[in-house]
Amino acid sequence: MQFTKNLVALAGFFALAMAAPAAEPEAAPAAVEEAANLVARGTVTVTTYSGDVCNGSSDRVTITNGGYRCFPVSNKRSIGVTGDCTVVTWSGTDCRGGSYRAGQGCSSVLYGSVSIQC
Repeated sequence: MQFTKNLVALAGFFALAMAAPAAEPEAAPAAVEEAANLVARGTVTVTTYSGDVCNGSSDRVTITNGGYRCFPVSNKRSIGVTGDCTVVTWSGTDCRGGSYRAGQGCSSVLYGSVSIQC
């Protein structure tokens, strides 16, 4: 009888041990600190406007973490740039032709496409 009680108790303990969730491993403090210090590099927001002085209807593009983008626009007469990437407007719709490097703030220029290089 004692053997049966011990066997039942052992089986119950084993079932409870298997049902309990495994302990979560703790994240290394250095990895957490490193992730908290990450800063987005190469971020820019470009707003294209139909008006001459960054007014009228607008479209906005935001690029984060660098790269290159070229996109066509239509009926745009000015551009607003905020960020640390190189923004160039082009006379053609394929980032070719005459170009103008837009600086920070608002620039009044006719263009058919915009390239962004971070």
